[in-house]
Amino acid sequence: MLLAACAARPTPPAIGAAEVEAARRGIAAAPPPAAQPRTAEEGTAMLASAAARVSAAAEPVCAAYLNRPCGFTVRFDPSSGAARAFAHGQGQVTLTAGMVRLVETEDELAAVVAHEFGHHLAGHLNRQRTRGTVAGTVASTVIGAVVPFGGLAGLVIGQGAAQLGAGAARLAYSKGEEREADYLGAYLVARAGYDLERAGNLWARIARPEAARSGSGVAGLLATHPAEAERLAAWRRTTEEIRASPDLIPRRGG
Repeated sequence: MLLAACAARPTPPAIGAAEVEAARRGIAAAPPPAAQPRTAEEGTAMLASAAARVSAAAEPVCAAYLNRPCGFTVRFDPSSGAARAFAHGQGQVTLTAGMVRLVETEDELAAVVAHEFGHHLAGHLNRQRTRGTVAGTVASTVIGAVVPFGGLAGLVIGQGAAQLGAGAARLAYSKGEEREADYLGAYLVARAGYDLERAGNLWARIARPEAARSGSGVAGLLATHPAEAERLAAWRRTTEEIRASPDLIPRRGG
């Protein structure tokens, strides 16, 4: 199902200089990212759980933003040790084994999944197609069964998705679009019942200078995203907005 761009854009909250400075201090105090001692089976199970919960939580937001179900599919690529996650195709999201190993908790993994769902919800892929900036299409050779999540999504185990999905990895999202995806993702994380503070720890850890030098692919993951301190500050400000939200539906502009 094609997820069309919605008429109204999400409206992330504004952040101030003091909030950015506080985020810088938080990043400085955070431990550097490190691969977790997690087996492929454990990583797949964690991803299946996060995907199921975030997918179910997204449906009311899809109804509000798109007037239709989302029907997301989450793909796990066990062949790549680089930390990568990307949205592609029609409601599809791929995470590599390196990305799944990078997160410390399921809350953090939910934030990654939800961010990529946010790109679909906001219609960013369609804007890329309109601008002619999509470098290719994505396919994967399925080596495992699709696991349905109540008809809302599925988990596909793909062989070589990182290589076949190179076009999706080159999508040139603007920083504004990345902010929108973070904003929508935070709401999905909250709706799924995850802890927003624990989820936001990932953004602090991967913003550490060591992350860019680690060879894990984190530098590429951050290449088009907002400045690290701004991203963490925006996540924290969105957390405050969510706590005051009566319906947990992200705000939209005109």
